[in-house]
Amino acid sequence: MLNRKMLRDIKGNLAQFISIFVMVFLSVFFFSGISGEWRGLQSAADDFYQAANFADVWVYSESGISQADADAVRDIDGVSAVMRRTMLKTAADLPNNPEIELYYSEENTISTPYVTSGEEFAIDKDGLWLDERFANARGLKLGETLTLNFKGQTLTKTVKGLVLSPEYVYMTSESMTPEFFDKGFAFVSASFIGVGTPFFTQLLIKTDVRDFDALERAVSDALGGKYGAFLTRDNQAGYNQFSEEVAQHRSMADIFPPVFVLVAMLTMVTTMTRIVDNQRTQIGTLKAVGFSGKKITLSYLGYAFYPSVLASVLGVLLGPIVLPPLFYPSMSAFYTLPTWTPAYHYTFYIVAAATVAFACLAAYLATRRTLKLSAAAALRAKNPKTLKSKAAKNERLWQKLGFNLQWNLRDMYRNKTRSVMAVVGALGCTALLVCALSMNADMLDAKIWQYGEINRFESKLILKDDLTSAAILNVLKAANGEGIMEDAIEIRANGGKYSATLTVTDGGSLLTATDKNRKPTVLPKDGVSLSYKIANRLGVKVGDTVEWHIFGKEGWLSCRVAAIYRAPTGQGLRMEKTALEAFGIEYKPTAVLSESHIGADIDGVASVMYTDDLTRGWDNFTEAMLLMVAIMIAAAITLAVTVLYNLGILSFTEMRRELATLKVVGFSSGKINRLLLSQNLILTALGFILGIPTGILLVKAMTLTMGDGFDIIEALHLTDVIFSALIIFGVALAVNLLFRKRITKIDLVSSLKGNE
Repeated sequence: MLNRKMLRDIKGNLAQFISIFVMVFLSVFFFSGISGEWRGLQSAADDFYQAANFADVWVYSESGISQADADAVRDIDGVSAVMRRTMLKTAADLPNNPEIELYYSEENTISTPYVTSGEEFAIDKDGLWLDERFANARGLKLGETLTLNFKGQTLTKTVKGLVLSPEYVYMTSESMTPEFFDKGFAFVSASFIGVGTPFFTQLLIKTDVRDFDALERAVSDALGGKYGAFLTRDNQAGYNQFSEEVAQHRSMADIFPPVFVLVAMLTMVTTMTRIVDNQRTQIGTLKAVGFSGKKITLSYLGYAFYPSVLASVLGVLLGPIVLPPLFYPSMSAFYTLPTWTPAYHYTFYIVAAATVAFACLAAYLATRRTLKLSAAAALRAKNPKTLKSKAAKNERLWQKLGFNLQWNLRDMYRNKTRSVMAVVGALGCTALLVCALSMNADMLDAKIWQYGEINRFESKLILKDDLTSAAILNVLKAANGEGIMEDAIEIRANGGKYSATLTVTDGGSLLTATDKNRKPTVLPKDGVSLSYKIANRLGVKVGDTVEWHIFGKEGWLSCRVAAIYRAPTGQGLRMEKTALEAFGIEYKPTAVLSESHIGADIDGVASVMYTDDLTRGWDNFTEAMLLMVAIMIAAAITLAVTVLYNLGILSFTEMRRELATLKVVGFSSGKINRLLLSQNLILTALGFILGIPTGILLVKAMTLTMGDGFDIIEALHLTDVIFSALIIFGVALAVNLLFRKRITKIDLVSSLKGNE
């Protein structure tokens, strides 16, 4: 009988229970879906790293690493394995001469190539094991030959296998979007390299040590300081970029569920409170005929248990199926993994079970006071709440408020939980909207900042390696451009160390600078300037000293920071040619910037990047984030509609008697509707105001996961606030319109009839 009663009550309050179902479903759906997506990525990457025995540390030495050096490092406590290796930058004998980073090693034990088709790679096999994505982009097949050119020497090998590498989960490029048609990598055994005597410049290390500062000191002692860089996984470009992407997606999984669970719990409390209050007589009757309090309590807990269980099960099942495939197409254009499948994790079931438990707890808290009453007490009508606010006691102030505001304040005071639910719902919706719209606007601003304000060139001509000064001068004249030298560096200060970019100009105007407030600034010609983000990370200000060196070059250089500039990309050091030469380093341009649209047919030019290519690369890079923005906006609108519609139903049901009384004393339906609308707008406005700073905090949390290579300025845009307000208040007005007919059709007799 109690089960039939529960089903009848749920049917009679279907809208409220549907809203509870939707909130619980969305919380579990978003958590399991986004968690399944990022956990799937992380699991695939971890399996990839394990299968390839991914290195923990890379040591680079331009003077070479001997067998004695390798043995000395191997003897360090905590080091389990080492492997010597070399990378040569070669050009493939194909149209446009794409760059192939060719690796050869004396062993195949660390960071081994992951073979996707063809023969397994081995040091006693001759042949070439080629990057699968490059091969697919170029239409190369197993068994074909490929000729590679390196400093006037040629190496022709048969493609024996197509491979992936954990070091190229993300392949860096000028346009941010990996250019698989123009760049790839390959492996060959050192025994069959055929390009001079094998000379090893890299030492790959596997270690259990996580105090990398101590490990670097030990490696430095073992090598006698003869090394140019000590790189850990966290500073390896591909690993670092992918890890930051996963962290950003993970933060999304942490944002959505709490908002929806909180709203679902408040909805449950208000719904169950109203049901139990309206069924005091029924509860008293059930107790009077012999039903125990425990049995009745369990029955009412079923109101929360069954909808939340169904919603949680559907959320866990559908989340990992629906959401990950939305992200994978755009992400696979940037990242390379052997598999792209979502992962199921035990936390999904914990969150689902916790959500159900919270729903049941909310139902219990809402009903426990009434269910503890005796049969006789429950059969008596509940005493109405009285207003005991200071405003009510201050007659003069109270009279100045006007009837509408008096009525609404009294009603909100009497129904605190319902009012809180409205405020929290509007707050959550506003926070998600502000976060989503601000992220979208911030990324658009960053693109304009980088490619419209800092970059003043139309073409960027990437120069071939080992060009003579005369050849570089010819390119500069042909393009009527400005030279720029870019290189990878390491910077350290105050115990911190970061991988960064060195940018050296020759007094040109096509690459400008901005200060920390994004205002144009002129950097000192005879000093070194440090980017704002790295300065903050290292705790450095103007006048402080930092150490740096070009990646792979032995020995650290010390300099005083003459200025701090800010840019959304390209974090590191900037200086002019004369400042670089003062360190005893030759200025050799790696690219030429031009205001004109220059073709790639100039001798000495490897490739050309145009502003359109760079902005398109930025758009592609941020595509996954913009998809998150779209999901957040959809979720926010769903939240607003569900909460405000449910609030309207609760308000109308709870105030039916008061509304009928107002109609009897002469209030028109339109005036009553405006009365309800004013309360709805007051609560929505309060939630909206509180939601704006909450949304800003969410934006800050999101941008923190973008990593050290990006510096995004978080800003609250007026247009975003206005658009958020239009959505929130638009939904509030639309929901109010839905109840106009209900107000008109109120049955005065049944609504005013007393308790029987």
